[in-house]
Amino acid sequence: MDYWIIEIFTSIQGEGDVIGTPSNFIRLAKCNLRCVWCDTTYSWEKGTRMTLDEIMAQINNNVKTTTITGGEPLLQDIFPLVRRLKEEGHKVIVETNGTIPPKKELLELVDVFSVSPKLRNSGHKLSYDKVEWATYYKFVILNEEDLKEVSSFVSQRRIDPKKVIVQPDGRREDYVNALRELSTQVMNLGLPFRVLPQLHRIISVR
Repeated sequence: MDYWIIEIFTSIQGEGDVIGTPSNFIRLAKCNLRCVWCDTTYSWEKGTRMTLDEIMAQINNNVKTTTITGGEPLLQDIFPLVRRLKEEGHKVIVETNGTIPPKKELLELVDVFSVSPKLRNSGHKLSYDKVEWATYYKFVILNEEDLKEVSSFVSQRRIDPKKVIVQPDGRREDYVNALRELSTQVMNLGLPFRVLPQLHRIISVR
């Protein structure tokens, strides 16, 4: 089984429910979206074709958590890759935009699905189902209107607010201020969502 790969590296997980966890990262090539604030536009490229054995040879086996990300990783058949990682004792996290539902066999293997539905601020107007397979949801927030859109998204789909994470625009040079502003907006609106940073915006972890 071959995959189109952008990069493989080991670092600290910078966001979501698993923030702060040492992890291998396998960034798969290509994406079905073109979000205006995307911070990994290089993942839209074709990448390098690699076999499963070649990928595994680059994994740090002393780190037993591996994140499969993109781009949009579910554009490729990641089941053989996930199965191989699980056979070698890895916890597997898949970061996805939620537009491509995973097959049942993949749902049974993956430990964490980090799902980032795209709001209108992404430049897209997408229709999502409940995405019941999500372990948690992450939303990029540019302004207060985005928070109201998230609130509507969550209430319409009866999503548990405990599974919802909001984070500020990673393009902001004053990132700490952006984080502070978002925290204030969440409190002022009385929303039950968690505010978390992207850790790699604050410290260099790679």
